[in-house]
Amino acid sequence: MLSFHENLIKARSAAGFDTAYKFYHRNGGRKHFAFTFVHYMRIEKGASVPKPEWLERIMLALRLLPTQAEARELLMSYLRDSLGGGRCADYILAPLFSGQSAAGAGPGAMTWMKAHSSVHLSPEEFTAMAASEAVYWCAEALCSDGGTWSPEELAGKLELEPKAVAKALESLKKAGLLLKTPAGKYKCRHQGKFFTYPGRLEGMGAQLETINGYLEKAGGPEFFERLELVRAEEGAMSNFRLQLAQAMDGANAYATHSAGQNTGFYLIKLRMRKVKSF
Repeated sequence: MLSFHENLIKARSAAGFDTAYKFYHRNGGRKHFAFTFVHYMRIEKGASVPKPEWLERIMLALRLLPTQAEARELLMSYLRDSLGGGRCADYILAPLFSGQSAAGAGPGAMTWMKAHSSVHLSPEEFTAMAASEAVYWCAEALCSDGGTWSPEELAGKLELEPKAVAKALESLKKAGLLLKTPAGKYKCRHQGKFFTYPGRLEGMGAQLETINGYLEKAGGPEFFERLELVRAEEGAMSNFRLQLAQAMDGANAYATHSAGQNTGFYLIKLRMRKVKSF
């Protein structure tokens, strides 16, 4: 059985952070974590076990829900290490968790994509992206395209004011998301990658709400809709939401980074609410 620091490194790599430095700093550094980078390195090297109140911040940064298989594995190893490991830990933990089954991990292709083809926006990049409607759509457009664009070309395609687009592109370049070519055109710094928002990190709720407003304002015809009302236990629906999340991730398999026949942005939104106790 792997120790906590071994499982932490495994989960961090699977989340798409190939180094400890990227994991710590692209999640906001000291603004998010309750400890320094030096102390985090002690945790990854197995010299220290994090305090219980630090675990939630680590899990959020890993983009893990507590009911996911990877999270269960990480938390179990944390408990074992905290109890000193060995027979004492087994004596306490085995009766408690021997009958528990964790939700399965995602499909292999999605797991590979998350580890190798995703770029986690830092809080600073995400804040810059949410600054205005023009900035947001310019960022989405260039991060979803493999070409180079002038402000005028992009303004025409996105149906935005050229001056607003020119200003937006410069702000995204300053934030480090875009590069400017010698010809005066712009392209994404991370071409061919899939971007994830740090929306669950503390302090990012306002930016996420702002972007949701941009998406709602965009409108567009309904492409598909389905509703289902079920009576179920809360635990069962918690597991089901993980299946929904995996299905949502699967939409990236259809994504393209170049123009094609009838290509466009499709907004897919999942929502689950408990409407009545019964």
